[in-house]
Amino acid sequence: MIGMNGRRWKDGFCEFCNREETGAFCVKCGRKVTETTPIRGKKWTIWLISIGALVILFVGSYYTLRMLASPERTIDQFREAMFEGNYEQMKKVVSKVNPLLSHEAELQGFVELMKNHPEQRSLLIQDLDRQARGLTDREFGKRDEALFVDMKLTKSGKKFLLFDDYMIAPAPIYASVYTQFPGTSLKINSQDGGVFGGTEDGKKVGPFLPGLYQFASEIKNESYTMKGKAEIELMTSEETAKIDLSVNGAYVSPESNHDDAVLFVNGKDTGVTIDEAGKIGPFPIDGSVVMHAEKKFEAGVVKSPSVPFDGGEVYLAVDYSEPDPVVIEKEVQREQISSDPDYSESVIDAVNTYLRDWINAYENVDASYFTNLTPELYSYFEDRFVSVKQNNGAFTGDVLEAAFDMDSLSISSSGKKAVVDVLVTMDSANHKPGDQNVVTEVTSSAFRYELVNSGGKWLIDSRREIDGIDLTNSVAY
Repeated sequence: MIGMNGRRWKDGFCEFCNREETGAFCVKCGRKVTETTPIRGKKWTIWLISIGALVILFVGSYYTLRMLASPERTIDQFREAMFEGNYEQMKKVVSKVNPLLSHEAELQGFVELMKNHPEQRSLLIQDLDRQARGLTDREFGKRDEALFVDMKLTKSGKKFLLFDDYMIAPAPIYASVYTQFPGTSLKINSQDGGVFGGTEDGKKVGPFLPGLYQFASEIKNESYTMKGKAEIELMTSEETAKIDLSVNGAYVSPESNHDDAVLFVNGKDTGVTIDEAGKIGPFPIDGSVVMHAEKKFEAGVVKSPSVPFDGGEVYLAVDYSEPDPVVIEKEVQREQISSDPDYSESVIDAVNTYLRDWINAYENVDASYFTNLTPELYSYFEDRFVSVKQNNGAFTGDVLEAAFDMDSLSISSSGKKAVVDVLVTMDSANHKPGDQNVVTEVTSSAFRYELVNSGGKWLIDSRREIDGIDLTNSVAY
């Protein structure tokens, strides 16, 4: 209301009459009315305050959400989760790589790798920070050459429908796994990885997140199981890792002086002869598989000595002969030897030399340590040591005693051939190269040595194990 003096009155209220008035005084009672703020002004004030609050809230929320979606926040989450071992949190920021393994199994291997290499962990976080600066501030630095782990900070869709989301994506790492036999099963961190084996190039597996992984191989043949394993750190994607998962087994082609003898494996009749068996296996090379051969003669069945399979050649000698004049010759020669002790001593010296050479040759896996073998026997040991090396075998031992059965020592009338039975006692063990604290075992075995005289020197021509020996008349060294 506008008064007579031109002043604009605000609406008022007479508290006495309890009524609204447009003037300065109540027309009913004449009292001065109380001024009030216009309702419309109140509403505008409330609206302005509300809109201001919404603007502040919107702006604050915008910057908060942008911060939560920033590449720096992704790196912070990655760093915290890695140090705390929080795999659920890591799943949100690190891409899954391997199709066989669970995401958590991958991340566990990654965290273990980073624990083993804290310098790589620090360099990786620094490199991710460098990448984040390149995305936000366009500041591109240089990657540290000492960093082997390759992980990229990449955009991955939208977050909150407004901002770019970021993930840490590792460069894929591949491996090539090898084993000797086709049909070998592969496991990676206890997960089935299919079958492989038998090829020089191996099987390519992956991709993998950088990490520590357990690879295992296994093959079964009848009731025998052979295994191999390796724990591998996969760190760089620049080259394919080569992993040898050879199992503790090998094929074998048994041989015998009687090809028609029947082959037995761990006492079980295989139903085939030595000639029919050919190459069989694979079998474990830890000595748990023992083979022998049996042949039926008119006088009965004769068995060869049992031979534990250690990855080398298996020769199953069935020692049987009908009585013949050779026995008479041996008896004659015994009289000759007794009258010529120096001649028999040279045969004994030759066998002792062979035993010393045998220890050195097997410990060094080298046939050149032998000094008194016939060419045929030397060639046999050359081939055998090739097989031992291929099967990763090693030997440690000493000859404790060699007891010579003097009644068995015989020399042919020509002086060109000699035979003697010897009980050899050794303290030895077969093991893997590099094994520590090898436990040896004392064993005794009887052997028959056949020698030939070449140019005045006795050479070992053959050695075969025999069932027993009579040491009533013996000489020990």
